[in-house]
Amino acid sequence: MKIPDVIKEASKNLRNSMTKSEVILWQYIKSWKLWVKFLRQKPIYVFSENNWLDRFLIPDFYCYEKKLIIEIDGSIHYLKEVLNLDIEKEKILNNLWYKVIRITNNEINNNIKNALLKIKHNI
Repeated sequence: MKIPDVIKEASKNLRNSMTKSEVILWQYIKSWKLWVKFLRQKPIYVFSENNWLDRFLIPDFYCYEKKLIIEIDGSIHYLKEVLNLDIEKEKILNNLWYKVIRITNNEINNNIKNALLKIKHNI
């Protein structure tokens, strides 16, 4: 599946503007420290819309080998609109057999060891 340029650009922009929590977690998982390879902000094809446009989702971190996705949630994710989008995104990914782990900024900033244990448990 060819990824459209607009999706590639969005993915690149997300990689270049990672949050503090994403940067911290990336330092731990980028070099195989969890024994599997993760990609950051990698577009995933999910389906074609009724208008024949392909739909992609861009998770924060993605492990192809384990079909594991890590989403980092900041305070914006508590807003009803964002929470509803998160629920829809997770449902789509679960229907495609992806496992989604949600980790909050607070977990990463205050107890990275527990966040890493949560990830290891799902690997």
